[in-house]
Amino acid sequence: MLSDENRALLRLMQEQQLRTVLEQAELSGRAASNLSRSLRNLEGYGLVTLHRSPDTRAVRPEALATEFLVLLD
Repeated sequence: MLSDENRALLRLMQEQQLRTVLEQAELSGRAASNLSRSLRNLEGYGLVTLHRSPDTRAVRPEALATEFLVLLD
């Protein structure tokens, strides 16, 4: 879930303030369908919010978390 690729996506969202998922796909070099699936998964874990535009089909991703503390017990 927090693979290097997904952490890079979260960082890109925070740094670039992207307007659409398609814009993020272009900047990350990932296919839009693959990226959408990853973003929905991250949204399910509460790490991303996907803001859907009411008048268009555009979706704006927003990273809610970009720093993580992992505790191993």
